[in-house]
Amino acid sequence: MTLYIIQSTGEMTECTNKEVALASSNVLVVISHNQKKIYTWIGSQSSPHSKFACARETARLRMELGYKIVNLEESSTNNEFLEAIDEAINAPSGGSATKPKPKPITATKKAPVKKETSKAKPKTATKKAPVKKETSKPKPKEKKETEPTQYETKAVKTKIIDVEHIFKQLEVLPPMEGSIRDYILVGDSLFIAPENIEKSDSESKVQLPDGSFVADDYVPRLFLENGKIIAVELWRQN
Repeated sequence: MTLYIIQSTGEMTECTNKEVALASSNVLVVISHNQKKIYTWIGSQSSPHSKFACARETARLRMELGYKIVNLEESSTNNEFLEAIDEAINAPSGGSATKPKPKPITATKKAPVKKETSKAKPKTATKKAPVKKETSKPKPKEKKETEPTQYETKAVKTKIIDVEHIFKQLEVLPPMEGSIRDYILVGDSLFIAPENIEKSDSESKVQLPDGSFVADDYVPRLFLENGKIIAVELWRQN
């Protein structure tokens, strides 16, 4: 049986008559296994003691069954609640308000796992840094002032080039056929050929700016003496 009337003393009485159960002075607890619900029905003329006992018992049943609780007043009676009453009355006699509890499954005890305890590392003695003994530093040796070495200076003899003498030697040489001599290079100076100078007292040395000069139109002729180049003639083809 799953239809109970809660007495003012807190006792739960089974009821098999629908009309008797729905009296306004009663407080009902109906368990519907089909709907998985626990109904509480409060009559309009029920006592406060019955209401308090109903709240206590429904809390206990919810813990046992795990069903949802639905609270109803007499004025809010609905068809689902009436179907739950019919289910409770038509239940086989000798039924109980609660389902038999399943036997608790005993968990097999696992062998305790030994936890590896970290062994404390032996303390290593800290080595003290060796104390450096102060040693007296040797005094730096005084440098003796040395007199600067004197070197003998030798006079460099500069060879004076006799340009006129070279010109006279070049006059003996035969001229190049079909060419005119314009310049003569002696040492590091360039001179105009004597036959191209109108006045004998005119300056024959040519002042050239720094840079490079290409003598495409000239043919050089070298004059050597004792294996050394004395002069270079620049001949222009006529």
